[in-house]
Amino acid sequence: MRGFSDFNSQLSLDFNYSMQIVTGIITVFLIVLGFIGTLVPFLPAEPLIFLGSIVYGLGFGFERIGKEIYTALILIAVLSYVVEHIGTSIGAKKFGASRAGMFGAVLGGGIGFIIGNIFGLFLGPFVGAFLCQLLVSWKIKRSLKAGFGAVIGFFSGMVARIFLSLTMIGLIIYGIVR
Repeated sequence: MRGFSDFNSQLSLDFNYSMQIVTGIITVFLIVLGFIGTLVPFLPAEPLIFLGSIVYGLGFGFERIGKEIYTALILIAVLSYVVEHIGTSIGAKKFGASRAGMFGAVLGGGIGFIIGNIFGLFLGPFVGAFLCQLLVSWKIKRSLKAGFGAVIGFFSGMVARIFLSLTMIGLIIYGIVR
């Protein structure tokens, strides 16, 4: 009987160890995918990073990262959502775009990425803001300024989101190793 008990104990330890490895792999995958999302529109970057921390908590215990860090992660994720959706529009608006130009900038970023991948991602906000502004104002100079502003706003938002994502990743790592 003793041999069977030892076998059961060993099997239980092996299963727990295997689950921790799987949890770690899923956590890293979600966090890396989230960071990639800072460069790809419509991929929820910070929510994926936060989900990675939740998966880690489920596998290793939430107390390891801590409620203070989880609270900070939620606040940063909400802030990044605001930055993502407003950055391009604010940039376009600062350069004289109407609502149509701001809408075109956001729409152009998404369509540009779908059609032209990374190149389209850079060109899309400009083209979208330019065309939508041109439809409303019929002024080429104003439309060009709106397109230029959309690109500046888009990249400013992207840089801010990269910073916020790296902050989230740093907090998760700090919570794990402290």
